[in-house]
Amino acid sequence: MRRILSALLVSLITATVLPAVPVGASEPSAPAARAVLPPSSKALAKRAALRHQKAVTDATVRALAFTAAAVQTTSAALRTKWEHVAICEVGGKWSMVGATYSGIGFLNATWSNFGGTTFAPLAGEASEDQQIIIGMRVTGGYVPDQSGCTPGGW
Repeated sequence: MRRILSALLVSLITATVLPAVPVGASEPSAPAARAVLPPSSKALAKRAALRHQKAVTDATVRALAFTAAAVQTTSAALRTKWEHVAICEVGGKWSMVGATYSGIGFLNATWSNFGGTTFAPLAGEASEDQQIIIGMRVTGGYVPDQSGCTPGGW
């Protein structure tokens, strides 16, 4: 029984791997087809890693696109809220620079500790958008409540 199964398996493999040459015909001039071997475990691991990397990349691109869209739709409302903070804290003068405080009221040490120096040495030297980014880091993602502040400041 084993011999029959082995013979059947060998004939099946031979039929699928080797090219068919009619009896009496000469060998083809092109090189013979090579046997198809299953991929090694290294090759399989590499393919899996590439698929995972592509999936992660695709997911990252989708997340960034979503984040960019969310920022664009909320930037006007966010800017208005932070403008109110700027009015209350420094009379709307985003470019204020001082020995202790800068921008819209950042302690210079806080500006530095939350990564603001990647934009500018002091908050008052950074753009309004950059100050908003650092402000959101400092507050954990919310705009400080400025209730009680009049349109002209405190």
